[in-house]
Amino acid sequence: MKVALFILASVIAAVSGQSEGWCRCAAFVTYEHSEIMVFDAPEIPIDSCENVNSCKTKCADELNTLSDNGNLFFMTESGVTVGQSICTYLAEHFFHYIISKNVYGYYEVCGGAWQYSGVQSQQRLCCQGGEQHYCVGKLV
Repeated sequence: MKVALFILASVIAAVSGQSEGWCRCAAFVTYEHSEIMVFDAPEIPIDSCENVNSCKTKCADELNTLSDNGNLFFMTESGVTVGQSICTYLAEHFFHYIISKNVYGYYEVCGGAWQYSGVQSQQRLCCQGGEQHYCVGKLV
């Protein structure tokens, strides 16, 4: 019995000693019954898996920096707009037409559920044949 308690205590101590966590940030387009990931940022280290607010803040900062606060027409260092990068990615995954969709930022802590980061695109995303266009007409 003492051996079993010692092993249990050792396992708990080992798990508790794991203080380093990780955070993922991504952008999604939302449909009625699904989400499509359109951007997956590099993993962000955080102090621990319990540090949810740190992940949310770092993720929001990262997504806002990369997109000039959600501007889909922001020109990236590669010479294309944020929205065009998304449209290209979507076309490569057989989503050739996106009509008037917001892009939302989410974060994930240590493999948990995706949670909304508070980041949203300034404009709606419209892609036709993999090319970004200004959205006009009825919002969908």
